[in-house]
Amino acid sequence: MKVTLEKLPASQIGFDIQVEGAKSQAIYDRIVKDLTRTMQVPGFRKGKAPTQLVLRQVGSQRLKANVLEELLEKTLNEALAENKEVKDKALGGFQLITDIETLVQTFTPGQEVSFKAAIDVEPEVALAKYQGFTVKAEEIKPDLTEVDRTLNEFQVRKATIVPIEDRGIELNDVVTVDLKVLDRATGEELPDAGEEDFQLDVDEKAFIPEVVKAIIGAAIDDVVEVESIFPEEYYPEEYVGKEIKYVVTIKSIKGRELPALDDEFAKSISDKETIAELRELLEKRVIDDAESKTQANKERAILEALTAELEVDLPVTLLQQELDFLVRQQANYLQERIDPAMAKQLFTKELVEEMRRLNQPEAVNRLRRKVALDKIAAEEKLSVDDAELKERVANTLEMLKDPNIDPARLAGLIREEMLTEIAVAWLIEHSEIELVEQGSLQPEPETLESISPEADADVVTVDATSEEA
Repeated sequence: MKVTLEKLPASQIGFDIQVEGAKSQAIYDRIVKDLTRTMQVPGFRKGKAPTQLVLRQVGSQRLKANVLEELLEKTLNEALAENKEVKDKALGGFQLITDIETLVQTFTPGQEVSFKAAIDVEPEVALAKYQGFTVKAEEIKPDLTEVDRTLNEFQVRKATIVPIEDRGIELNDVVTVDLKVLDRATGEELPDAGEEDFQLDVDEKAFIPEVVKAIIGAAIDDVVEVESIFPEEYYPEEYVGKEIKYVVTIKSIKGRELPALDDEFAKSISDKETIAELRELLEKRVIDDAESKTQANKERAILEALTAELEVDLPVTLLQQELDFLVRQQANYLQERIDPAMAKQLFTKELVEEMRRLNQPEAVNRLRRKVALDKIAAEEKLSVDDAELKERVANTLEMLKDPNIDPARLAGLIREEMLTEIAVAWLIEHSEIELVEQGSLQPEPETLESISPEADADVVTVDATSEEA
């Protein structure tokens, strides 16, 4: 057997293989012998039919295909074993380059067989530079007014609703209205666009902001008119973009009597004993969240600078694995939030393929960052502390409580994650990062990551013993 190796694009190694006729003849003879012994031919006992009748029943094309299948698998495995350097870097299995149908048509047992195949290998990574970068990153300063907003939201949830007759509408009231939507051009009412006895929270986040603003101060029986454009997110869809007029008749007003921000309130929505302790907790979360976002901005900026210095030809195998991970992560996240029956209908083959297509740029970016950081770890001989790894694995197993998890595989994944963290920290330490005002740099374009679990990271919640929290 003669094997010629060739370096191909996309981090592949090509195998040009020539197999001597004796090897294909030996496989052919053995398969024919096995078929003659095991195949049932009408009119003969098993194993007693003439070889020619057996071959006629099997068919020459099928027989050659069986011989070739075994021949290709055997010779490719032998060729890979003989080239240990390629074997050690191989990713996935071989892909046949030679057209299999043409190979079957031209194959004659006992004659030399030539074919080509390729296998993905770990990519060669070149970094023109991996330290000493000077970059800018936005600093996210904590907005402590978020604490008051959070407390007010819980006050609203626990408020007592009471009828109001002696004042106009205020923010956070609950009002009942008759809502009509008119076509501004004709003055005619748009069917299915309005609603009688419509109850809404007087909150710009809960309903159309311009309508909410217009009804502030209105009293019972007042009629408020607001000219607008029918919004995209509302039904019916055929009215979107149409010039309209909202006619709002106020029928009732109910106010919210908010509970006092005292120790009893703190205990009712959290495990804290005093309102001071609860404020301290919320302030810490706001500060920690701002620091986390600032750190993420620093990492993003330095990794962009790093990958700009990167030269790598990513193999398809790694790209497919990364796409599988991203799509699976997003699918799991969505499935946890929708009805199982709906999820089954939603995740069609077409949708999954579209998700893979949309995720491709992010998968490429993630892979480029990973191989660049792996290169730093290798060049600087960075390593993971075994005791810390053991502790993190134990904590993860305790948290997941899944008996089907393979601890060794989990340890491998966590080790890889920790090494990435160490490489990022090393990179930041050996670079200069200037923190600039929030919003002063060009914002990043949105990707499908926005629907991943990390998208909820900036939501402030209160650990509580009550349903309200």
